[in-house]
Amino acid sequence: MESDLTKRRPSIIAGCLPGVPAGWTPSVDTVEEDESDNEENEISKSYSSPLVSYLPPITNYETKPYLTIKKFQYENPSSGQTTSMSMAHTHGVCILNTEEEEIIACDYYHNRLLMFDSNKDGRLLEIFRGGLSTPESVTPRPHHRQHIYVTKAHSLLLYDLEKKKVVQQLGTSESGHANNRFNLPRGITVDPTTGEIYMCDTWNHRVCVFSPDFRFVNRRWYLTRWEQTQFKVKPSFIAINQNNQCVVTCDDAPNYRGAVYLFDKMGYIKKIYDHDSRKSPNVEAKLNVPHGILLDDEGNWLTVCYSDPESRSVERRSTFQESEETEIINYWRCKELKGPSGLAIKRDQTLIIGDRDNNSINFFKQKAESKDEATK
Repeated sequence: MESDLTKRRPSIIAGCLPGVPAGWTPSVDTVEEDESDNEENEISKSYSSPLVSYLPPITNYETKPYLTIKKFQYENPSSGQTTSMSMAHTHGVCILNTEEEEIIACDYYHNRLLMFDSNKDGRLLEIFRGGLSTPESVTPRPHHRQHIYVTKAHSLLLYDLEKKKVVQQLGTSESGHANNRFNLPRGITVDPTTGEIYMCDTWNHRVCVFSPDFRFVNRRWYLTRWEQTQFKVKPSFIAINQNNQCVVTCDDAPNYRGAVYLFDKMGYIKKIYDHDSRKSPNVEAKLNVPHGILLDDEGNWLTVCYSDPESRSVERRSTFQESEETEIINYWRCKELKGPSGLAIKRDQTLIIGDRDNNSINFFKQKAESKDEATK
């Protein structure tokens, strides 16, 4: 039976719900909504799903970025003063579910989130601070274009971009192992159908699942090496699709260089991709500390390797020949990337890679001939 400790509601940030009685505890989502919220939600329905329906082959992409965001200018709206800025460790990145598809990047050591334009020149649009110390990963909240989920030191946050503040929090400033306590969580994704939140509790070696109101839903699984359960590994980033599949990147560097685990959404393991191919469910793939990952509805995935100068990206694709499915592992190299970590893709299939060591965000487009073939 679940203890009272693990049943505790998420923290309510003081001031986000004015006028409620003292000691009041919500039973559902704690974020207040008004008419303007409803109007915005109607607008955002067309852009509600952060999932990837189709992931183009990595061989279709140019190996050099057409745009890199590293040094940028910010004009203070109150003073009008312009300041030159840069990032310090670009961790997670995501694309907002809006018509403009702005980029949100975790500026780890500066304790802030940055919003960039993704359509023109990559200019800085907004800076978000307050309760965002060492942000690790970020993902949009489906059907709420002003809301994002953020993982940071030992906590999971719901952040309002318009109000520029945290409106809901699960976890504390101290690490722990209960269902509502974490140890340096990183990757996060949301199932847009159910609203359930899947989070990598990295240093607790587990993946946790929560309801939209931050309730633990009695689903979590631990990651260990295949047939070596005494060795736990650290899950880093996570992605899901519409077909009950969930992929997780993990590593235990320097002892174990990493793998991609394929689960169903209940946490049952289906396959492991790593250097070892002793027997099923292992499939051999050279993965050197994989971080960000994308997964499409066909089961194809793409990950970026943080510590591999030879193959910065690794891709799994399926092909059907004579009614049999064949798996192909592709490797893709970009010399400009120093330590890729975050990974996202736009609706026009522009690939966005956050480079943690080079403190930058890089845009990659498909080759002209690949686009022509796709439109035929």
